[in-house]
Amino acid sequence: LPTNEGEMVEEKPVKTTEVEENEDDEDIIEPTPNSNEMEVTLYFANRAYIESGDESLEKLIPERKMVQYGDISLEETIVRELMKGPESDELNTVIPSNVELIGVEVADGTAFVNFSSEGLYGSSMQEEFTISQIVNSLVELEGIERVQFLVDGQKVETLMGHIEITEPFEP
Repeated sequence: LPTNEGEMVEEKPVKTTEVEENEDDEDIIEPTPNSNEMEVTLYFANRAYIESGDESLEKLIPERKMVQYGDISLEETIVRELMKGPESDELNTVIPSNVELIGVEVADGTAFVNFSSEGLYGSSMQEEFTISQIVNSLVELEGIERVQFLVDGQKVETLMGHIEITEPFEP
């Protein structure tokens, strides 16, 4: 390229290309999966209580579990783990398998658990345990004091037709 004085200055496109290639390489090498691990307390139904209805038995029993999260929030991971069920044979999840979780958001100490209305049905016992398992498990986390259930992103009267859910639940 000619300069003001008419001298020729050698252009070095190779260096520019190398820099761009390095930047591209960094983009490929650098990303690491967003993954964290934490031991949490999950509350499940006592299988003996479910089978016998014996009111002298504990209804919910805690189970400690290491969970991995990152692509989805810890709160959403907890609800999904509750839906999967416990590791212990003495425990059971009573969250109906047909229930679909849309997501979990947290704001001002409230976890908003959002379910799809499609497939959201069950007995009064299933509804009671679904609410209890989720509320007790989420309020174990620092910063969560209550749980508000939503259906398709909206506050509704009941989750499955039996228990009023218009206000947040506290343990």
